[in-house]
Amino acid sequence: MVSPKNSEDNIAQPLIENNSFLPQYSSTEPTNFTDGSVLTPTGSINFNMSFVFSLLVSFGALLFASTVWYIASSVDYFFFIWHPTLMAMVLLMATQGSAVLQKAESRQEKDASLNFHKLMQSITFLSVIGGFYVIYTFKAEGNKEHFTSPHGKSGLITFLLILIQTIAGSTLVNFPGVVGGAAKARGMYKYHRTSGYLVLFLVWLTALGGTQADWTKSQFDHLWVWLLAAGMVLVGTIGGINSNKLKVR
Repeated sequence: MVSPKNSEDNIAQPLIENNSFLPQYSSTEPTNFTDGSVLTPTGSINFNMSFVFSLLVSFGALLFASTVWYIASSVDYFFFIWHPTLMAMVLLMATQGSAVLQKAESRQEKDASLNFHKLMQSITFLSVIGGFYVIYTFKAEGNKEHFTSPHGKSGLITFLLILIQTIAGSTLVNFPGVVGGAAKARGMYKYHRTSGYLVLFLVWLTALGGTQADWTKSQFDHLWVWLLAAGMVLVGTIGGINSNKLKVR
């Protein structure tokens, strides 16, 4: 028979004497959520946040472009349709071309990303010329004034900046001797990268303006879709920015 004293001792005794199998957390190690590490009862889980941000950018750009192409394919064909079709390609390629450089770390990754970037921006260059030609010709044939709306004015500015940005980038990469050699050209990459973010912002701003045009709203009046796509790209792009690559001295 167990004595009352022993019973009291047993009650006061902890149920688990050895908790060595439980996860141990050090109070001297702060939890850091910015590096993609999250603590769980079984340990820490590491997330590749660069990949997560890249996915956000890709899904957002694809959502926007595919919605535009859906609209274009759902109406009776006329020449104007080529304008939003090509400009959606501009948005998709320009966005992807910028995002691919963000996650490159090793030399091999940087070389591969640069090749992909050049391909995407080449498509952007050709598409923006085609899209601009279509809208200019369409308005000229209809005896309509050019660049009267905010969308038209921002479109013209964005068109010119894309041309300048593409030519400047191509010069730095393919003809570094123009700026004094490869070393000086690499030193100017940060300026090209910074201006690239500005151009990308204008691309999206102009595209969002186009979604509020009367013709677009008559075919697809769901603002939340456009804002969702833009929001995903905004979060992914800002999250993927490496401040070290933007240092301008």
